[in-house]
Amino acid sequence: MTIKDTELSRRTLVKGAAWSMPVIAVAAATPMAAASTTNASLAWTSTDSGLLGLELLDEGGVLTASAVVTVPDEYTITNGPGAITSETATVTIAVGVPSGVSVALGHLRSFGVASVDGIATTAAERSVTYAGPIGFPTTLWTGTRNVTIASDGTLAVPVEFGLVGESTSLVDLSLLSTFPVQLGVEFADGSSYLATSSISVLANAGIL
Repeated sequence: MTIKDTELSRRTLVKGAAWSMPVIAVAAATPMAAASTTNASLAWTSTDSGLLGLELLDEGGVLTASAVVTVPDEYTITNGPGAITSETATVTIAVGVPSGVSVALGHLRSFGVASVDGIATTAAERSVTYAGPIGFPTTLWTGTRNVTIASDGTLAVPVEFGLVGESTSLVDLSLLSTFPVQLGVEFADGSSYLATSSISVLANAGIL
């Protein structure tokens, strides 16, 4: 074999080796949905109704209703694409004055938040405000709760109401009383959500 033949054989071998190299496919990573608190929604999703036993949050003890009382007892945050992980949310629950109910003398009790997500509220988190010497108060609870929800998942949060304020009118209401309830959830990035419900108390329940 000549030197020329040897060089040609080597070039042919290298060329064949190049064509026989295995092809390695590299898959591009698909980005996951970014975590965000802007894709959520909020709603009250459950109620409790009956002759409820309600804690007296300011006075201590429990009062059991003599007529049916209906309260919201759960709210749900529904998340969109992107997980919410260990985000701190400021939660507010406000209870207004029932419309169409006339009080002739003294103060009556209203409803305040006893616990949220199984955590008892504190007196410092609750406020009770009477507009004057007669009627119902407005009430407000403000607290923080940790929120973790999977992408496109839901988080159901139990809420328990009790009774707040004072009862000095000595007159039991003979009308249906409906208290408006507004829930607010606000995250640190400014994303906020609202949901409304109501608490109804049949006449002569004996708890207000």
